[in-house]
Amino acid sequence: MSLWDKIQYQFNKGDSPVRKLIIINVAIFLLSGLIYLIAGSDQINKANNLLSIFYVPSAFSDLLLKPWTIGTYMFFHADLRHIIGNMLMLYFIGRILLDFQSNRTFYKIYFLGGISGAILYLVTYAISPAFAGGNGLMLGASGAVISVVVATAILVPNYELYLFGAFRVKMKWIALFLIFTDLMYFNAGNQGGHLAHIGGAMFGAVFMLNEQGRLNLSFLNQIKNPFKPKYTIIDERDIIRNKRETVKTSSKGESRSHKKYQRSSNDKPRQEEIDAILDKINQSGYPSLTKEEKELLFRASDK
Repeated sequence: MSLWDKIQYQFNKGDSPVRKLIIINVAIFLLSGLIYLIAGSDQINKANNLLSIFYVPSAFSDLLLKPWTIGTYMFFHADLRHIIGNMLMLYFIGRILLDFQSNRTFYKIYFLGGISGAILYLVTYAISPAFAGGNGLMLGASGAVISVVVATAILVPNYELYLFGAFRVKMKWIALFLIFTDLMYFNAGNQGGHLAHIGGAMFGAVFMLNEQGRLNLSFLNQIKNPFKPKYTIIDERDIIRNKRETVKTSSKGESRSHKKYQRSSNDKPRQEEIDAILDKINQSGYPSLTKEEKELLFRASDK
């Protein structure tokens, strides 16, 4: 097996979007560092100019010259602290979202959240007098990551995380703290980054509320997976839905069983049931759930 084959194997192993996105971000960060290393201190401006073709500009007129930046900017980071913070948050919270949502949905939340952050950044610089004439560049995965965080908090607000191995904090408080921090420190600098965070948070909230049926934005359901793999991913929820449609009622016993199942699948899960299942996940992990408990969670997040 060649080195490239090994890299491809590790990249596709487990088919986790979180794993793939972390690998891509880290690889691009290392490549950027290598470019600066080769350029040296004498050519650092040339290195900056080269990499800046992947960053989102603050002016729409500049964006027209490099439209790809609205998607590439979220894979570049300014320094080591920047990428470590984003990747740690993506690793710990992204895996929670994947316990309840498909890979396809995860990619939508991540990429469209990042794009929404860039759009809010561009619009604000275009219409706000405070930013008029500004000429900046934005980079980083923060908008995409915060979109994942907020979507997770809306889906499972009472899911608890152990922070620093010392105390539990619910997802809803983590998301609110991050949003409050961006708003509180908005005028302290890095306004572009804060705008990306807020834009990503807004998209994550709207998307998940739509998924739950609390909003009715049908166009979100028509958006195709922007990171579609070459092979088919089997989603357990699709299997459950297919079973519902194909259950046969040829015998009397099967008919009774099918009717019972249909009645239970139409009932909205009670909050007490959801909380009990989330407590079980906290104690024993997601694999410990029974098939019926997993189905309850799926129905709780269905539109």
